[in-house]
Amino acid sequence: MQTAELDRSLISPSTPARVRALAAVPIASPAIPKAPDKKRIAFLYLGRRGGIARLAYELAVAATRHHQIDPLFVVSDSNELFGLMQTLPGIARSVKTFESSVGALTQTYRIPSLVQRLNAAFDDHRTETIAVLASHVWSPLIAPFLRTTGRRYVVVVHDADPHPGDVTGLAHGWLLREAAQADLVIALSRAVAAGLSTSRRVPSDRIVTLFHPLLTYTEKRSGAVWDGERPLRLLFFGRMMAYKGLGIFTKAIELLRAQGLLVEATVAGDGQMNGQREKLEALGATVINRWLLDRELSQLLQAHDAVVLTHAEASQSGCAAAALGAGLPVITTPVGGIMEQIAHEANGLVADRVDAAAIADQIKRMVNNPTLYRELAQGVLRQRHGREARDFLDNMLDAISWTN
Repeated sequence: MQTAELDRSLISPSTPARVRALAAVPIASPAIPKAPDKKRIAFLYLGRRGGIARLAYELAVAATRHHQIDPLFVVSDSNELFGLMQTLPGIARSVKTFESSVGALTQTYRIPSLVQRLNAAFDDHRTETIAVLASHVWSPLIAPFLRTTGRRYVVVVHDADPHPGDVTGLAHGWLLREAAQADLVIALSRAVAAGLSTSRRVPSDRIVTLFHPLLTYTEKRSGAVWDGERPLRLLFFGRMMAYKGLGIFTKAIELLRAQGLLVEATVAGDGQMNGQREKLEALGATVINRWLLDRELSQLLQAHDAVVLTHAEASQSGCAAAALGAGLPVITTPVGGIMEQIAHEANGLVADRVDAAAIADQIKRMVNNPTLYRELAQGVLRQRHGREARDFLDNMLDAISWTN
């Protein structure tokens, strides 16, 4: 997407493009555009940490600067970025949920008071639209009580189907019950929209496809850094889940080493590595097998030249959004919504297949061609336009207006 306009190819055919209205003025007065009424939108995210917490914060920053939005952000008091949100001008509130997965079941007694506090916050804000940034395990229970006020209810859906090997997938069908109740569902990729439509869990005429906004854990690079005079520094990061294909990444590094190509590799993130740690360390890779704080991820993105994604399947990728937000090209497998984020030879390289040899081939192209690397890094910067948090909010406003 090259502009902030709503991409008609990504939404249902009945969705109109945005129209900016100018008010009529007296003939004797200068023709001054009328300031648009601000839309009172409350953004709700009850999760505790991770990429969606970062997304909520970056949307909050953009919303405070958006002339068409009077925002409210309501998050869990366990949200790791709530302190950061509190630095913004009076738009963040917290509510009590739970602090562990066990609490999801043992602390359901909090739900009535949670509903009460949410509705009180929305009443005080005079909320017109509630936008849920990601469904929470309690969301299907509280949604009916938030909808009784007549406010529009919008749900952002990140996954149409559960990811293989992800234990949270056990609750996936339950979470989609909130989306089924929504006035509007926003999918972050065409792959997710198609999956929701095919499954018929959400009516197709309520689905709008936008995009995953870039995440700026660190300032974007102004230009290419790597010039071929040292080994290319590759980063694989995120939760260590089976569908992320860590074994493919490890094998790709092995193949490159066997061909005498020098690369430096870092693998960072929480989760089971299933024997890959020992192999990676034997290859000289740096392994950080724990949860990463925002500042740590920022430092890792600054210290590397490219990000490698070896997913076996994907809805879209927050890791890709973070890499592009930092100005780093991405080398990826050709799966799902990631191919909507990474354009081959424009802002990254897309392998021919989902296997180690195909990934190694694309890494080899980058290692052997610093000029290609520079072009890709410059392409990342060029393609930021229309993909940032502010652009996402513009598109969300278009979609909400369509449901009026």
